[in-house]
Amino acid sequence: MYKKLEKTPEEVYDDLVTQGAYEEAGLDKDEIEKILRQIIEDYNYGKELRKLKDQNWRVIFHINYDSIRELCDLLMRFEKQKTSNHQGVFAFIILNFKDLNLDWHFFEKIRNTRNKNKYSGTDITKEMWKEIEFQIDLYVSTLKKEVENRLKI
Repeated sequence: MYKKLEKTPEEVYDDLVTQGAYEEAGLDKDEIEKILRQIIEDYNYGKELRKLKDQNWRVIFHINYDSIRELCDLLMRFEKQKTSNHQGVFAFIILNFKDLNLDWHFFEKIRNTRNKNKYSGTDITKEMWKEIEFQIDLYVSTLKKEVENRLKI
């Protein structure tokens, strides 16, 4: 038998609901606007770091990963939900924002890259970064637009 390596977003969501990992969150649009501005400032700073002669790809990756995760956190607030579990954040977004056409496997790839770096010391190389750079930028743009659209409602 083959071991299933990756849980589906439904499995992650169901497991975390059972554990009580999702909590009710308030929706304060002024607060969301402020946080959104900060996320985009950090993301844009990270884009400037990409232009340096001697880049630190680990730092660049983490700024971009955090930008995506934090944008997803903001989207969850429009559904009045929150969780500190990164996999749970991404599962919630996949299941509740299907019209964005985001890829669960990509979320898992960047989450696992982050975790291997944070918890096992695996470095993030230029090659690893270049493999995900385009999709990172696309996701930041997509998530940012969705947050902005929901702020106008």
